[in-house]
Amino acid sequence: MIQFFQRRLKVNQRNLTNCRSCSETKTSKTDRYTLLNAGIDFVRGDYAEDSVKAERLAVCKSCEYLFKGSNCKLCGCFVHIKAGLANASCDIHKW
Repeated sequence: MIQFFQRRLKVNQRNLTNCRSCSETKTSKTDRYTLLNAGIDFVRGDYAEDSVKAERLAVCKSCEYLFKGSNCKLCGCFVHIKAGLANASCDIHKW
């Protein structure tokens, strides 16, 4: 099953720069922690320590994008699950 996810993750690694519709520099989706990454970490058992999870949740609880105490408005994740995965990261780099 892990090989299935790894094959799905093999996408073009190049960064997209100078978007045609704007002058901003864009980065590829592979730079973000996605649901697919979370699935792989979950299957492997790559969990964060309890202290790390608690720190991450404290940051999320004070974030303006937290919706109803459990979801992130930006990425749509369940913060209590994402914060518990070792390789996860906040999409706006708060943790």
